Amino acid sequence: MVKNIIMKKYTAELKKEIIKLDSCEERIDFLKDKYKGKTAVITLPGPSLNDYDHNELRKIFSNREDLVIIPNKGSYDLSLGTSDFHVMNPWNINKKVPLNYENPENTIVFWNVTAAFQDNHLEMISNNNHLCDIWVPCYTEPWIKKEQCIHNTCNFEQFWLLGKEYKTIWGTPILYSTAIPLALHLGCKDFIIMGWDTHMFNKHKDKKAHYNQPDNDFKSQPWIKEEEVKIIESSYKLYDWCAINNINMKLLTDISPIDNRFERLKSIKDI
Repeated sequence: MVKNIIMKKYTAELKKEIIKLDSCEERIDFLKDKYKGKTAVITLPGPSLNDYDHNELRKIFSNREDLVIIPNKGSYDLSLGTSDFHVMNPWNINKKVPLNYENPENTIVFWNVTAAFQDNHLEMISNNNHLCDIWVPCYTEPWIKKEQCIHNTCNFEQFWLLGKEYKTIWGTPILYSTAIPLALHLGCKDFIIMGWDTHMFNKHKDKKAHYNQPDNDFKSQPWIKEEEVKIIESSYKLYDWCAINNINMKLLTDISPIDNRFERLKSIKDI
């Protein structure tokens, strides 16, 4: 395991400051544009993550202060203590066992909790000692219908709601509902997305659906295929939205069905 070669001093100092603030709203406001000019490296738990040397990736992440590392949920296993932020939600996790963070003082843990179950989700986080520095409600049913999710409407202007109304809108994957809104709020306009492979339509050589979970967790749920068709279709409109807003988004994966107009990096050396 590669430890942080260069401590994430900047993020660590920001974390010291935000925990002095009483409300999540104040903490979100404090983080506005704090990483302006940096490249957001967002990792999703797609099977292509297993195609890269994790130790080498952590060396890159450790030595590059121009990057802000934002793993989502289980993909934290890749970046570990080099993570600046960790995006979480209460779904498909071990609710009773909190994550053992490698360097918790260096990582700001950002939770998306479902507004309809907000009290229950916050109680779960608190009672099981999950690390949580900031949480925001994600609006799903009954406030919006499934057809009003971001991946269905392609209303990507809703990404900006995090910094305006301290909430996010239901979107799949968590990239839509939380990670992109967070990175934009932090001031990032350059993105590298890793592991955005989809479960059912990726072209992984081992025919895997996920980075570190059993395939049956996904392939046994028929609704996933229909939803992922919508996600793939939405990526074409996401590319157009990024172009209009001068957002440079690249993918590090060679198995993804996401719009091929997004530039593909060939190797981790291209990060």
